[in-house]
Amino acid sequence: MLRHLLLLSLLMTFNFCVTLGGRARYKQKQMDNALKPYVGRVDAASLCELMKCYSPVGSQCQVVNNGNIPGPKCICPTTCPQQGDPVCSVLGKTYINDCLLHKEACRKKRRIGKAHNGPCLEVGVCSEQEFCQFPYRLLDWFLLISRMGKRFTSAYTPSCITHTARVQLAQSWFLLLDRNKNGKLSMKDLKKLHYKKIPLEHCAKKFFKSCDSNRNNKVTVSEWISCLVDRSEQWFNEYMSVKMGSRKLCDQRSTIDTQNGPV
Repeated sequence: MLRHLLLLSLLMTFNFCVTLGGRARYKQKQMDNALKPYVGRVDAASLCELMKCYSPVGSQCQVVNNGNIPGPKCICPTTCPQQGDPVCSVLGKTYINDCLLHKEACRKKRRIGKAHNGPCLEVGVCSEQEFCQFPYRLLDWFLLISRMGKRFTSAYTPSCITHTARVQLAQSWFLLLDRNKNGKLSMKDLKKLHYKKIPLEHCAKKFFKSCDSNRNNKVTVSEWISCLVDRSEQWFNEYMSVKMGSRKLCDQRSTIDTQNGPV
């Protein structure tokens, strides 16, 4: 019985990998076909900048000659220079150059995104006061990003939106960060948020780890809301000595709903 279960598990894993591999190859073929009409007419290096590599996993675009016509192609690098312009990955690791990042990604058969050019930034020590304030700052940043492009005359802060709206804001970002849609945020998901979007926040790593209350390296939506919303409210109420969303604090007739504006 155990042997049969093991075989079934291996088959499911194999089929899952084949499905992912087939999907990546299909998307790569679509990308190749989209750029094909421009090969030989547009500078190949410029086409490489437009190329998004799906297959092989971890590959990077390089200019190759096909019948003496240079064109873009996704290739796993086998050799890389030992110098160049450093880059920081979304996992917080600095590589000497972009080539070495893709070489390791190909070796591990996984995509490793680039957070930014240059080495990963050294983070300072997160003080207790900064740590307690961090969930409020993060919620404020989420609110700002969510409102970009919308027509609102006032820059509302988390202190002037309802508790329900704060929960909805946290939930919407949870769904956005949950890339594989399994209802949990992995430490990898949170690392990507940290190093790609908020690399200067030196309390981020400590905070995200603290959200994992049962220490299983996953953060559920309830853990996320408790960590982000409840802690931000607790910090604000204690620091300001006034409840978030109160009329004493907000110069509106009532508090603000994130989706509909003033209510």
